[in-house]
Amino acid sequence: MNVYIKSILTFNNEGEKRHVDLTDGLNVITGESKSGKSALLEIIDYCLGSSKSTIPKGEVTKFGHLFALILKFPKYHLVVARNRLDDDGKKQMYLYRTSQDIVPKELSMDLFTEENKLNLEQAKIELGREFGITVTSSTENIDAIKNEPRPSVRNMTSYMFQHQNLVASKFALFYRFEDSQKRDQTIKQFPVFAGWVDQQYYNYRLELDELIKQQKRNEKLQQSYSKSTEKIKRDLLNTFKRYYMLVGKTLDDNLSLTKLLSLRKSLPDFTRESYLSEEMEHRHGELKKQREELKQQRYDIEMSIRNLELSHGYGKNYSSNLKSLKAILNHSLHHNDSYDCPVCGQGVKVLTKKIVSLKHSKKWLVEELASVKVQGNEFHLQIHNLSMEKDKLNDEIRRLGNEISKIEEITDRWKKTKKLDNEVVYARAEIDIECKKIEEQQANLRKNDNESDVRIIELNRLIDGYNLNSYYSQAETFFKTNISRVIEKVDFEEEFRPADMNFLLDTFDLYHHDKESKSRVYLSEMGSGANWLACHVSLFLSFLHFFALQEKSALPSILFLDQPSQVYFPEKIFVNAKEKSNDVQKVEQIYKTILEEIELIKETTQFKPQVIVTDHVGELDIEGYKFEDYLRKNWRGNDNKFI
Repeated sequence: MNVYIKSILTFNNEGEKRHVDLTDGLNVITGESKSGKSALLEIIDYCLGSSKSTIPKGEVTKFGHLFALILKFPKYHLVVARNRLDDDGKKQMYLYRTSQDIVPKELSMDLFTEENKLNLEQAKIELGREFGITVTSSTENIDAIKNEPRPSVRNMTSYMFQHQNLVASKFALFYRFEDSQKRDQTIKQFPVFAGWVDQQYYNYRLELDELIKQQKRNEKLQQSYSKSTEKIKRDLLNTFKRYYMLVGKTLDDNLSLTKLLSLRKSLPDFTRESYLSEEMEHRHGELKKQREELKQQRYDIEMSIRNLELSHGYGKNYSSNLKSLKAILNHSLHHNDSYDCPVCGQGVKVLTKKIVSLKHSKKWLVEELASVKVQGNEFHLQIHNLSMEKDKLNDEIRRLGNEISKIEEITDRWKKTKKLDNEVVYARAEIDIECKKIEEQQANLRKNDNESDVRIIELNRLIDGYNLNSYYSQAETFFKTNISRVIEKVDFEEEFRPADMNFLLDTFDLYHHDKESKSRVYLSEMGSGANWLACHVSLFLSFLHFFALQEKSALPSILFLDQPSQVYFPEKIFVNAKEKSNDVQKVEQIYKTILEEIELIKETTQFKPQVIVTDHVGELDIEGYKFEDYLRKNWRGNDNKFI
């Protein structure tokens, strides 16, 4: 997105201010240590809604009562400001939008009124909207314990900031990634910041997830229904049989569920002539006979279980006795196969024979113990299987008992009233109710499946229309090409040239593909601070380039590098170009690479992204560029500092 920081400001209680004015393109702030350079990045971070203030304690925090940024958009300015954390800054921010030009040196604290004050969370939402974030929720899982947090300007900062302790780190690439939750959010929200997706995309994903899970639930219902079809059919068959019994007709036991449902519409009518009283009695007797047979089967199973339990008890006692014998044998058994007299040294045949016999007995004992253990396991399995059969018989006996009770109730009522017509009407109504219930279940399952299938196909089509896979593929190709191109310009070890850098968008890992060993060399596996710096600079210049190219990107085209030259001059507080060492030339090459990348981006996008560099370099001789054209502040000498 075409936006840059026009000025970084801080006000004290009296309204006195300090400010650093910036432009698009490259902005360099240089100076001695403790001049306030590194505070600038922390002020920007604080004004972009950080939950805590990391502005260095000292002169800046003593002076600073309110911190502010002026953001320049193509058609308007946005002022973002925040009081010190301990002075209402923890909960409040100021946002002021105007189409008029804002001159930093003319800006006063009069602007920061109650009218422009928002609570911190709302201010971050509004700031995100200014940058073009339209997504309010990136949740894709309907069963998520809590919704995914909305994409925020806070996650954008991971692409924008390279702190002093990060810019050449071998272990970390991104700001805020030490928090795994924030890391995962930033990676997941990459398509949002790139402008590839909108809220509707996540709505589709959420609905699709819900439908797929509903479909799986329906499949389980279908399976459950299919498994219970036999029971449903049997219960319905019994209902039909009661009716047929009342009207004096017989019913085929082998009718399918479908046939039974269709039979409902053509039930035989009741007539006095067709009724046979013996039918009810016959049905009642048949059911009682079936129940008695099942009770006998249950009794046989119960006796088998009891016998097995008794046998298992005997086996346990037998095993215990065998173990005792084994312990005695182990204690008393001679270790040799023969026994010699301790006095004369001659072999004693009788004792030798007993030793051999005892050893054979021990072998048998060990084998018998193993056999008893196996048989014990078999007892458990047989008892379990018989218990399962007994449970099934109990269910069937219970069902037959219910059928018998219903017939007896009908018989009792008929004997009292002598009105069989009412019983027939009731039995017919019972058939209607059960058939309708089954038909509705079947219809609902079919309807849900059909409707879900159609909508799932439609949602997949709508989601595919966002072409995310294609975007990701193109993006990874871009990063591979661009990072490799940029890193060749800076101080990158010859061992890794020609560079084949790859950035994985699903994990945010950066690695060099070694063609010789056909292996990946990750950042942490590369030696030398120069290599680490080269990786950071090339990756984040590529991010700057990539997001600038995305037509609907919500990410500001801003990159802040804090003291990149520290790799070459860790102890120096001032580096002068006159000390024309090889290291100075390498630093100059970094700045030249930054400027060339800015120009390349402008050629394609028609605007310059902003790169802010705080460093301790002095005058540099950058081929094709004048260093002083990009120098915004040079804080050296007495009283020459930010505060």
